[in-house]
Amino acid sequence: MKEDSAGQLTIFERHSTNYQSNIFTLSRQEFTELEKKIVILVVNQLGNMAVKGKIQPDRNLEFSIPYAELTKNHHSQVTEAAEGLSKKRISYKDEAKGEYIFVTPFPYVSSRIENNRRYIDIKVLADVVPHFAALGKRFTKYELDVMWSLSSIYAMRIYEIMCMHYHVQKNTFRFQVDELRYILNCPESYRYNDFVQYVLEVSQRELKQKAEYVLDWFPVQKVGKKVVELEFVVKTLKHLATEHVENDEARLATLDPNQRVILGYQVMAKYALKPWQKDHIITEPGLLDTLFRLHSEFENQRRPEVKDKSKYMARSLGLDKLKAPRKNQIVPPAYEPQLSFTPSSTDKRIKGDRPVSDIINLLLPKNG
Repeated sequence: MKEDSAGQLTIFERHSTNYQSNIFTLSRQEFTELEKKIVILVVNQLGNMAVKGKIQPDRNLEFSIPYAELTKNHHSQVTEAAEGLSKKRISYKDEAKGEYIFVTPFPYVSSRIENNRRYIDIKVLADVVPHFAALGKRFTKYELDVMWSLSSIYAMRIYEIMCMHYHVQKNTFRFQVDELRYILNCPESYRYNDFVQYVLEVSQRELKQKAEYVLDWFPVQKVGKKVVELEFVVKTLKHLATEHVENDEARLATLDPNQRVILGYQVMAKYALKPWQKDHIITEPGLLDTLFRLHSEFENQRRPEVKDKSKYMARSLGLDKLKAPRKNQIVPPAYEPQLSFTPSSTDKRIKGDRPVSDIINLLLPKNG
């Protein structure tokens, strides 16, 4: 890093994690998607300098962002975004305290070519730096690669807000609808249904597909028919899958032996198992438990690395170490079921492919 009398000039070094102040996270930002990407890279430099204690007080900071970090060949789009960035504001309002901040954070933006590489040079004035890098005890932390995978500006912004809460072990948080619309810079013409469709649902899809987060929300306060406050719940797909597996185990524990046998044959029909192997599993309650657990984990994407599920299932159950009984050998079953295992053409309980939870619901008696 080089220094001059006017400020600090930093050499770009991409870091895996971004750190930023919560003030910036909760600010209204006017950036387009590409402008936001430039800002994300500036924050990538600023935040990591703050974490390492390398920011000098009352000094301007200057960052050089390589065009190659933003595009391979669409240089004109990056140039246009850099120009737009110099005019965009961030703002923060605290209605309860009657406080507000309006800042144009990047008034000095230029470009240069050095050693056949094109750069954007961005100066951040000393009095603006704390809006990004004053981390304090609470701050926002997120993974750069996850943010970089998002394409919607709304998904980017909601990801920041999610991480602000998730970083302090909070997977639920609330927002006044009008406050969130302001923070996300939504068009004033958006009605509530537009806000849900074009902002929340778009973000929900992107975060699930690209970041493996499940974002849900529900109204917690209304004035008449108008929704004025929402509660958000954030879970990772891995966390959600674990919950589903635990729910399946809890429901399985309520089944009687005959119901477990029916369910066992239904589950085994989905794997390439031989008839004698199925009979062996049914006669061993411990193996049946393992069958149910592994099947639930497969269904809930807990074991994505397994390519051949039938082979994995057989090996986990110890079937690969057993030999098929001779044709003239009669093996008495350890458990004599009271129900026929062969479904009739009209037995809808065990026809077709259904998730474990659906099959259990069919087997259990209905309340009332």
